[in-house]
Amino acid sequence: MMPPLNITRMNYDLARLRPEQLESYWDEKKPNHFPTGTFEHPGIWFELGAGTGWFFTSLAAQHPDKRLIAIERSRMRGRRLVQRCKRTGLANILGFRGNAIGALVNEVPTESLERLYILYPCPWLRNSQRKNRWYLHPLMKHFHRVLKPEGLMIWASDQEFYINEAEYVCRTQYNLKGLAWGQITPNPYNHLDQFPQGRTKFEFTFLQSGQPCYELIVTKS
Repeated sequence: MMPPLNITRMNYDLARLRPEQLESYWDEKKPNHFPTGTFEHPGIWFELGAGTGWFFTSLAAQHPDKRLIAIERSRMRGRRLVQRCKRTGLANILGFRGNAIGALVNEVPTESLERLYILYPCPWLRNSQRKNRWYLHPLMKHFHRVLKPEGLMIWASDQEFYINEAEYVCRTQYNLKGLAWGQITPNPYNHLDQFPQGRTKFEFTFLQSGQPCYELIVTKS
């Protein structure tokens, strides 16, 4: 059984956030991932930690009216992501190898994303690593900033605690409205009807082994 959400610890972690330090650090580095005009599209879906891009390239073929942008920090997976996106020949999918933190802080315009996907991030299980969980990271402020009104933030994890903590932060700190929360099941937002065996390599592995997966889908009012 999952332990109850530790509200006291969560609020302590949130009170320690210093987004201005993150912004100052990346302001000096001035990353440059995206060509001019990348965000000049009314329907942009963005995935951070996209791995080799199988899910987003498949999704791009099904949604030609959207612009899909995927970014991956790992050198090997990032290169494969870029190559996969190019091989599709699709004009609406862009893959980049780079650091999503710098990209979101400095390069992604305010209220420019229709959807933001955060699928199976590292859960940083140790208490000493809690600050690295995305919802307890200073970058969370920018997740909210770059999302359009009525835009979606789509989370998925094999760790139930991760989704429960993310829900608490999204609801109490950013006033994001929940559309789906709990064990994953097909709904109008998560594409599971199109990818019944799993949207990512991790999800496929978990579902095939019978391990439950969890999701949180929230919208910005």
